[in-house]
Amino acid sequence: MAISREELRGRLDGLPRLHMAALPTPIEPLDRLSAHLGGPRIFVKREDLTGVAMGGNKIREFEYQIAQAVERGCDVLVHSAAAQSNQSRQTAAVAAKLGLKAVVVGRDDAHAQSQGNLLLARLFGAEVHLPAPQEQAAVVAAKMEALRAEGHTPFHTSTDARVFRSVAYVDGALELLAQCEQQGIEPDAIYLCSGAYTHVGLVVGLKGLGVDWRVVGISPSPRNDQQAAEGHAELARECAGVLELDLKLSPEDFESYAGFVGPDYGVVTEESKAALHLVAEQEGLLLDPSYTSKAMAGLIAHIDDGRWQAGQTIVFLHTGGTPALFAYAKELGCE
Repeated sequence: MAISREELRGRLDGLPRLHMAALPTPIEPLDRLSAHLGGPRIFVKREDLTGVAMGGNKIREFEYQIAQAVERGCDVLVHSAAAQSNQSRQTAAVAAKLGLKAVVVGRDDAHAQSQGNLLLARLFGAEVHLPAPQEQAAVVAAKMEALRAEGHTPFHTSTDARVFRSVAYVDGALELLAQCEQQGIEPDAIYLCSGAYTHVGLVVGLKGLGVDWRVVGISPSPRNDQQAAEGHAELARECAGVLELDLKLSPEDFESYAGFVGPDYGVVTEESKAALHLVAEQEGLLLDPSYTSKAMAGLIAHIDDGRWQAGQTIVFLHTGGTPALFAYAKELGCE
């Protein structure tokens, strides 16, 4: 059952929130890219401009998620992922902004140079560990245990209060809807890089408002599309529960494609490399090597396949991640 925007706004405003992001993020037309591709008109929603630590969608998500950490009295923010993790960089920055300790457990992978996201995490004062990939999980577990033994209350930004990352993009759906109305944009689809939380929040927000917009996710990681949709639906039901939304949510509500990942997460493909160069050269807009370039490659492939044509409109959600570019010069053909 759909509710009004005012009622949804009231439910969101009743939740703990940190106000850190530069919102609303702008929507801009990509006229040269649209003309070059000869398909639909493309707009970009600039979630890479959320402000803190060179921006990205995690800053919006953290407003609701890390508010839960503050409510619980947590004093350490922990994150663990690849060496060039955007979320690790943003975790370290938000910890610095809140006066908390940050611990980053990356891994000694192919991009563990002290530049890009890893450099920024260190500049923000994070305690950084880079174990071998096979030792990473054990190092994280040991570090969490050691922090607790020292009297700290750690909060892992990947897993703790994770549903609130999707709640944040219910808020984002309200923002997007208002902006599209103000600018006279009627999207035939919204494209984004879909791990889980941003995609789920947008779908829950739009369904909660009774807005029938197609949301298309492009996965940054190898996965089974049906299993991903089932996981998204489960998270969506949890998100709807937080906001007391009476929604029927099923895997069929989630459209995502893992066919543009390539060999693995974080590995540049010929298609993502071409998409990244094309957008930079046509629009002066930087995508990133792991997420948005693969999402754009997916959109371009779908345009080439005839799924989207002239007269239609696409909004591309730029989720950020551009600091990682500096560790990928060789793969991008820029050395």
